[in-house]
Amino acid sequence: MMNLPRFIRKKELVDLTIQLVQTATENPPGNEKGAAQFLKPIFSKMGFKVKILLSPKGRWNLIAEKRWGKGGRTLIFNGHLDVVPAGDPSQWKYPPFQGKLSKGRIYGRGASDMKSGIASFIHALSMIDRSKIHFHHGAVILHLVSDEESHGRQGMGFLTQKGEIHGDASLVGEPTDLHPVIAHKGALWLRMSTFGKSAHSAKPHLGVNAIEKMIKLMDRLISLPLKMEHPLLGKPTLSIGTIQGGTKINVVPDRCEIEVDRRMLPGEKKEEVLGEMKEILDSLQSQDPLFQYRMEEMDFAEPSEVDPEEEIVKIGVEAIQEVMGEKPSLRVFSGFTDSRFYINQCHIPTLIFGPGDTNQIHTIDESVEVEALVHAAHIYALILINYLSPHR
Repeated sequence: MMNLPRFIRKKELVDLTIQLVQTATENPPGNEKGAAQFLKPIFSKMGFKVKILLSPKGRWNLIAEKRWGKGGRTLIFNGHLDVVPAGDPSQWKYPPFQGKLSKGRIYGRGASDMKSGIASFIHALSMIDRSKIHFHHGAVILHLVSDEESHGRQGMGFLTQKGEIHGDASLVGEPTDLHPVIAHKGALWLRMSTFGKSAHSAKPHLGVNAIEKMIKLMDRLISLPLKMEHPLLGKPTLSIGTIQGGTKINVVPDRCEIEVDRRMLPGEKKEEVLGEMKEILDSLQSQDPLFQYRMEEMDFAEPSEVDPEEEIVKIGVEAIQEVMGEKPSLRVFSGFTDSRFYINQCHIPTLIFGPGDTNQIHTIDESVEVEALVHAAHIYALILINYLSPHR
């Protein structure tokens, strides 16, 4: 293999990352338009066919495609353009959308999650151009999408529904500390309400206290045994994230509501989890005729997992080992990613891999190490070469 690192242009890579961080794409509201408009001419200049697809809510999704010859395999790269809100800028060491370079790190919202992954992959494409490597056949497609931070309905969900996803393997450039990630948990978000009857709190026996009914439900949820276990992801989890109830201290509350985050393992089915929840609710109702409830599904993201024996995983592991000097361990995410759309809906084997520290995700003073960008660009270039030219 030729000496790929000599085709890295560190300043160019750093500048691109900074420019992407400076393009604020907070979700909500999800103003990914600026980032898509910034990237479109870059891809056109590199010989990619570029198209913009607007979701039903007007969110911008960019697809860039480059083909060599006829036939061959197609490798997809996925990156999300949106970032979580920066919060109070005064809490940050540097303004969150300045893209400040300091002591070998780039600071800013999205620096780790995941403007750095997008910049590193684009730089890997530039490295291959400079190296004059020519693929006889095959293709690279980039899906740079909106809305990932809000379950991806306007991004990957939209592209999947439109039938826009075609390829043989994919890379999702989320921050993974430069380790290969092969699975993640799913999330089922539920709203549960209990109902009562209001009365003056001086005469509580004349009413039905919805908060007291909710306490019984929460006790059951908290003590629910979650027995299934995954060798890397561990057990499922259940967390009660919000609670609201009552209107005034001297009024017996006639309603109480909680929001529940149930994290799911690959192999768990949404219908089974919903059934388990309904069983608890019905059991409480059978024990107490005054227990009235409602359960609503707020949102759902499936868990996903790729077989570690898939070729894209093996090629990724080999590339990481070549650049970093040691064989990496396979890792998993507790949170969900857009990889689930490729794996579950499109049946495309997918590796999650990118620069950026997982401990930096969604934090104040989010940052990424410049050396991680350089390593990621080198690793992405190796993966591209080895996947599109497997018999070089």
